[in-house]
Amino acid sequence: MTNTTITNDTAKDVANDVAETSGTLAEKASATYASAKESVSDAAAKSRDVVADAAAKSRDAVTSAAKSTAETVKAHPGATAAIVAGAAAAIAGAAFGASKLIEKKREADALPKVPPSAT
Repeated sequence: MTNTTITNDTAKDVANDVAETSGTLAEKASATYASAKESVSDAAAKSRDVVADAAAKSRDAVTSAAKSTAETVKAHPGATAAIVAGAAAAIAGAAFGASKLIEKKREADALPKVPPSAT
């Protein structure tokens, strides 16, 4: 055997090893990708289910509260009117107070700014 033959044989062996390793790595990468894809899909499906359940429970709770409120209003119209009047008075008072604060701020902004005198 000559050095050229040994070098060619070694090169072929290395090439075969590289090809085999590349194939193995590609298979492992493909399997890892498939596993990750499946895990993400499962997690997304579970999240969708949890959100759908929470939305259904929230809808049921709001519907129940609305029905209960409607029944209470029908059963106690006088108390309902008093509560509405109180809420309206509170809102009107808050709006009046806010308007007074805004008015005072405008008056303060209209005053000339006098720098402190140097003594």
